[in-house]
Amino acid sequence: MEIHRLKLSGFKSFVEPAELRVEPGLTGVVGPNGCGKSNLLEAIRWVMGENSPKSMRSGGMDDVIFAGTETRPQRDFAEVILQGRDDDNEELEVTRRIERGAGSAYRVNGRDVRAKDVALTFADAATGAHSPALVSQGKIAQVISAKPTERRQMLEEAAGIAGLHVRRKDAESKLRSTEKNLERLEDLMAGLDSQMSSLRRQAKQAERYTKLSEQIKVAEARLLYARWRDAARMAEEAREAAKKADDRVVAAKQAADEAQKAQAAAAHTVAEARDELADRRDDASAHGHRMAALTSQLEAAEQRLADLDRQRTRLEEDRGDAGRITTDATEALKRLERDIAASKAALEEDEARRPEIARKAEEAERVSRAAELALAKATADHAGVEAEWRVAEAEIAQAKSRLSRLQEDQARIERQLEELTGNGDPIAAVEQARKDAERAAKALADLRSELETAQARKAELQEQRDEAGSATASAKAELAGIEREYNALVRDREARERQAKNRAGLPAALDNIAVKRGYERALAAVLGRDGKSPLGRPEDGSDGRFWTGGNAPSNVPDSMLTHITNCPAELKARLALVHFAESDDGRDLQPGEWLVTRGGHLRRWDGFIARGEGAAQAARLEAANRLEELEKQLPALRSAAETAEASERTIRDELTALQTSLVARERELSEAANEERQALRALDQAEAVRERQALRSKELSEAKAGLADDLSAATKELEAAEAKRADLPSPDAGRASLEAAQARNEAARSGVQGTAAELAAHDQGLAVARERLAAQSSDKANWEARSGEAERRLAEVARRLEEIEEERNVVAAKPAGLIEEIEQGDVMREKLGKELAQAEDVVAETQAKLDAADRAFAEVNETLATQREARAGLAARAENEEARRGEMARISGERFQCPPPMLAERFEFEPEQIKDASAESDEMERLTASRERIGPVNLVAAEELKRIEEEHGASATEQAELAEAVNRLRGSIGNLNREGRERLRAAFEEVDGHFRKLFTRLFEGGQAHLALVDSDDPLEAGLEIYAQPPGKRLQSLSLLSGGEQALTATALIFALFLTNPAPICVLDEVDAPLDDANIERFCDLLDSMVRDTATRYLIVTHNAVTMSRMHRLFGVTMAEKGISRLVSVDLGEAELMAAE
Repeated sequence: MEIHRLKLSGFKSFVEPAELRVEPGLTGVVGPNGCGKSNLLEAIRWVMGENSPKSMRSGGMDDVIFAGTETRPQRDFAEVILQGRDDDNEELEVTRRIERGAGSAYRVNGRDVRAKDVALTFADAATGAHSPALVSQGKIAQVISAKPTERRQMLEEAAGIAGLHVRRKDAESKLRSTEKNLERLEDLMAGLDSQMSSLRRQAKQAERYTKLSEQIKVAEARLLYARWRDAARMAEEAREAAKKADDRVVAAKQAADEAQKAQAAAAHTVAEARDELADRRDDASAHGHRMAALTSQLEAAEQRLADLDRQRTRLEEDRGDAGRITTDATEALKRLERDIAASKAALEEDEARRPEIARKAEEAERVSRAAELALAKATADHAGVEAEWRVAEAEIAQAKSRLSRLQEDQARIERQLEELTGNGDPIAAVEQARKDAERAAKALADLRSELETAQARKAELQEQRDEAGSATASAKAELAGIEREYNALVRDREARERQAKNRAGLPAALDNIAVKRGYERALAAVLGRDGKSPLGRPEDGSDGRFWTGGNAPSNVPDSMLTHITNCPAELKARLALVHFAESDDGRDLQPGEWLVTRGGHLRRWDGFIARGEGAAQAARLEAANRLEELEKQLPALRSAAETAEASERTIRDELTALQTSLVARERELSEAANEERQALRALDQAEAVRERQALRSKELSEAKAGLADDLSAATKELEAAEAKRADLPSPDAGRASLEAAQARNEAARSGVQGTAAELAAHDQGLAVARERLAAQSSDKANWEARSGEAERRLAEVARRLEEIEEERNVVAAKPAGLIEEIEQGDVMREKLGKELAQAEDVVAETQAKLDAADRAFAEVNETLATQREARAGLAARAENEEARRGEMARISGERFQCPPPMLAERFEFEPEQIKDASAESDEMERLTASRERIGPVNLVAAEELKRIEEEHGASATEQAELAEAVNRLRGSIGNLNREGRERLRAAFEEVDGHFRKLFTRLFEGGQAHLALVDSDDPLEAGLEIYAQPPGKRLQSLSLLSGGEQALTATALIFALFLTNPAPICVLDEVDAPLDDANIERFCDLLDSMVRDTATRYLIVTHNAVTMSRMHRLFGVTMAEKGISRLVSVDLGEAELMAAE
């Protein structure tokens, strides 16, 4: 690949379109600081795919767009174009354009591409946004301060495996995605298996459900016809009963009118008696209120006397307390006057002593300041001597430290040599690693074979599980239907038993008879409505129909009695004379004999025929036989369901265990694959260890030889430092004068502190005395106030006692008059009570007569209401039956689109064969119960099953493809890792060779080499630099001087570049840390690289020597603030013009 032109528009400070031609040889870029030279390098990196704003010296990627100046507005986009030729010598134009707020877009030769495609294009050409050939400002310092792992990344760029890294990350991402898709697909297939087994059962249920629904539709039509017919008949009967009810209502109305008149007369009498009673009660109530008021006044007078006595006692106590307070105040005031006089005398004496104490404190402060000045001078004199001693001690310590470090280095090198020899034979380790890799490959093949066998067994178990699930579902469905029917029959039987217990009297015939299955209708037809009649003789006076029994005659041929399993004695006489036949053969019957068929058709000897009678009794007998039959069937059905469920559970448990085993085996297979990869990696690492150990042994031997001279030099430095310290004066003399000055200063400071403490204590005593005097004055004022208050209280108490005595004399005269009025009121209360009792007796008597009239009127009204309700009920019944008939016709029209008379023709049944509505309803309920026993039904189960089976087949194919893709991706990643190690190892050898030569050339002697450290895997190891400039020992890069580090880092950068030359090399102020001599070597190296490689060089520099060695120069100017421009000069042509 060749790169020959860079175009910019709106990129950072290059607001106007600019073009930079990159010709063969050295192209220099010059200009003052801050004019935008580095923006050219950043433009190249940006168009190659750089996406880090930090690397572009920006806060965000939009910051690469021209932001505007005071005279120019900001741009909304930036565009950089890189033109050149690819490896096939075809034109290549890479464009990157960014619009503010819209992100970046890439185009290659006018075609939109991804950023990943651009990165791969440049990576395959040994360049790119992070290529070591694009050396930005500070790159030399970064190389120097970089960690070994960071330097390895530079080696990877030189090895050209950046594209491999991109492809490996892409493959690993695809592998993770594929493995997740495979896991989701396996979960989906497990769900599909469960759905398929469920849908098979649902399809069978749907078929049965559809058949029952058709039968229910016919039964519904028959029931609708029967109800329509019954409604017409019952409507006519209700109309006739309603006419009779009208006559009964008229008679009841006349009786009600007479009862109402009697009730009105009784009510008038009661009202008059109640008015009289109310008057008597008002008189009694008024007298009671007056007596209550008198009693209340008497109680209030007595309460007031007690209150006045309590107040007088309390005031006497208050007078005694006030007298005691007055006495205490007189004594306290005398004592406080004496204390106040003493406190004033002591305070005046303390205030007179304070000036003398203050003068002593000032004198002590002056002495202390003089002592501090003397101490400062002595300290300064002594510090100078000690500083010289500390410098000498530091030189000695530094020399000892260097000597100790060199000795430690020597010991470390010897230990490392011993470790290398004690780590075992690397050749044997390589052989062992190769055997481990072969063993891991064989284990992986065995696990794959076992996994295929287990997957085949899984398919068999899934088929068996589906079959067992269908059998279990069928058995459970049948058992659930039978149990629902059995429970319904049991509930019906229990309800009848409860009714029989609650009903007093004899048992019914149907409750005590049992018949064989199939003969229920025949027996019901024989018993008819007498089947509900009681067995036994009735009590005297009881009405009704009873089975009392009789002498049973001889059984007729084919007697019905032979088919009865449990026959009460009361029924044997009837049943013995009943012939049973499958159909009526017209045989002659003797008097008293009957003939009945299995279908319930009855013919008597006298020619009476009955058909369709006793349907309810037949259903009851059939229910009893069905319950007995179900009791026998249930144990077998439950056992069959449990057996099927146990079989399904066994198969499911085995399938679950197998699935768990499959997951474990797949995990083991993955672990075995990892072990194989680890074994191959261990083989590569063992080979690398073997090579690295040999190289390391050689390096340590050379380093050990170079340490001897360094140890000798360090020993001489230590001896010189000790001699220098011996020539210094002793610091002990100055230390004695310093200690004396310190003692004088401490004594002066103690004196200051003592006088200050004395003054503070005296001031504090004065404050305490003043506070004590103020407190005594305050106490005196308080006692004077309390004494005055006590005197005022004594006067108030005397006045209040006089008022209480006067009020008590007035109140004490009231109780006697009140007691006399109360005694007179008691006599009047007895008189009013007698009159009230007489009025209440009159009211009770008249009220009894009114109650009797009310009851009579209520009974007549109730009779009238009953007759009216009966009439209304019969009329409503007639209307309801007519409405019911119309409703049946409407339902028939909505449900079957025809009137009821035409239902027989549409559904092909004879109207004469239609039973009563209850029988038809029972038949419909039986069919409906059979359908409900099926439970929820999926009518589209067959279609869903077909779709799920097709989806399952497609998923199985996809699963196989994904498994194959996982294996391919794992193999690809392994191949990429092996290729990367081989290429990185080869690149390391080549870079190391170039580095050795370039180091010797730049330093004009010495030696250096590179080493992989910290890991046996080249892809994870770090790159360390060991250098030995001329006249020095071999050491790592961090121990060299600044200039040596810069030259060594420059050698490494060019060594990396020579290993895999890029089409373009940009050096941004790489020569900045070099002096003039090293600049010449640097430029000579650039000239040689121009001759040896086809790379085009772009050099950003401020150095005049470097500028003079360029073939052409581009100047970056900023005539307008914030706007960069390009100006070019071809130095080769300029030299020719100058020569002419």
